[in-house]
Amino acid sequence: MTMFRRMKLRPLHVGAVLVMGAAALVIAASASGAGQAKPKLAMIVAANNQNAFQEMADGAKVAAARLGDSLTSAAPSSVTADGTVEVQEFQSAMTTSPDGIGIMTTIPPDFGTVESQAESQGVPVVAVDACPVPASHVPTCVANNNVQVGEVIARKLTSQIPKGTKGIVVVGDDIPQLPLLGLRIQGMEKVLKKYDPNLTFTKPVNVTSDPTTNEQNWESLVAKYPNAVAYIAPGDQDAVSFVHIENSTHKHYLVIACDVDPTAIKGVEEGDIYGLGDPQHFLKGYIAMSILDKHARGGKLTTGWWNPGAGTITKDNIKAIIKRETNNNARYAFYKTLLAKELAHPSKYILPLKDAGAN
Repeated sequence: MTMFRRMKLRPLHVGAVLVMGAAALVIAASASGAGQAKPKLAMIVAANNQNAFQEMADGAKVAAARLGDSLTSAAPSSVTADGTVEVQEFQSAMTTSPDGIGIMTTIPPDFGTVESQAESQGVPVVAVDACPVPASHVPTCVANNNVQVGEVIARKLTSQIPKGTKGIVVVGDDIPQLPLLGLRIQGMEKVLKKYDPNLTFTKPVNVTSDPTTNEQNWESLVAKYPNAVAYIAPGDQDAVSFVHIENSTHKHYLVIACDVDPTAIKGVEEGDIYGLGDPQHFLKGYIAMSILDKHARGGKLTTGWWNPGAGTITKDNIKAIIKRETNNNARYAFYKTLLAKELAHPSKYILPLKDAGAN
């Protein structure tokens, strides 16, 4: 079987300090930090080999450049059940980035102790994408309502399934220990079951998030369920794997997944993938750094669950998404109006952190 590998992601340099000045991007720096010392901030994400995490890191990078911050950007080489490397990177950032840390981890319970230590030492922490456990004492999370992320893309999918269709929907889960992905699945299934009670569903299968094993696991599921009505999944790698599988088998499958990996976007453009839920990760990384920057410059720390919203990607809007994903300048230009709106009126987007649950 011919295997098609996706393009290499923009690398995150583990432990490297990235000083973002006005020259770092074409985007002009914000005047908010003019004449002030640079806050020392950090953004740590769960891996540097998956697009979803890189999008969050890129959002933080652009925010730091515009606001005049010194940013340390770090990530392990891949997602594993052992978060030792990411925890060590967080602990290092407590020293190098005392003005604040943004953290996206796939294992929030493993960070409860070190996040609590940071908070007790006066290093503010903002959780990104995956909300913190109560033991962390982290007061702020920038994350989606993931049930809604799943619901919205599943509503799009119903247009492709004639009512009364009897068959099975195959469900994959990239990281079962990360509850927010389970919430996306919950939203997808809720909509599809309401749309057509004739549909049946497999239990969520652990397809993993690693590019190689994810593709191998989906190949096995396609072989087991070759005539499934649809294949649904909540993560970054699933659509990429199906693009490769369809190119290899020369067969088309009805697929929805989430996130905006370049191969997945190309798959939507060419019809290999029906649609993607878009959690707008860049937006979350940007907002997290903005929160930390404001606090570092003497403002009150924004607390609670900030849900910046989400979108969907289908052929209807794929051209705009392709343009958005060209580079970080294009990403910022796409989100500029929404960022201005949310940052000017954050209370409209914030609920109590206890309401975030497993998001």
